[in-house]
Amino acid sequence: MAGELLKAKDILKIGQRVEFYVENDEKRYASRIEDIADETLEVAMPMTRQGVPVIPRDGEKVYGVAVGHQCRYRFFTVFKGISHKDERIPVWYITMPDKVERFQNREFVRVKVNMTAKIRIVDEDGTIHDAETVPVVDLSGSGICLALSHTIPVDIHASLELTGIPGAGNIDIMCRVVRCEPVERGDGTVIYHAGAAFQHLSRSLINQIVRYLFAVQRANIAKGLKE
Repeated sequence: MAGELLKAKDILKIGQRVEFYVENDEKRYASRIEDIADETLEVAMPMTRQGVPVIPRDGEKVYGVAVGHQCRYRFFTVFKGISHKDERIPVWYITMPDKVERFQNREFVRVKVNMTAKIRIVDEDGTIHDAETVPVVDLSGSGICLALSHTIPVDIHASLELTGIPGAGNIDIMCRVVRCEPVERGDGTVIYHAGAAFQHLSRSLINQIVRYLFAVQRANIAKGLKE
């Protein structure tokens, strides 16, 4: 769900810490705002851990996150070029966004997605129950929340089958249920949100999931900012 949209000029300040994500890269690059003009932000050039400058293509859309007090502000901007501030500090020139969206820190990790999953509950004695197809409430690189018509025990294990993540094919994951809470819907009926932590996920699979979530998040933010 989109957060509150605010005017960027009221939120973004010189010296503020910002983080950037560039296309086809799930890594987060730290920076700070060095100067602000009417239509341009001047930010410290992000670097990799090896000290290599991160330089997008001219005109590339960049996803930014400005750090505020107890929350963050996300926005899209466009890379315009590089230069040196005071002839010594390498900087990016990027467009000044019109709006930013405020969100809580944890929202950046857990993303609402439009997909389903097949879940098979595994009893303590190893009995595997029949598969049940259920909606996914949200997804992260380390876990998932499912909408169920019934409650399930906490600490029980389950197998999950996920489809619809580009490049990942069918994903079979073992998970552990960490919470199961009733949620009353608008029509008065009750469903259950079951949160589960993934078990023994490979780094490559985590990267595929995270890359997909960033793509979903970017699309949602772009749509919200346009509206």
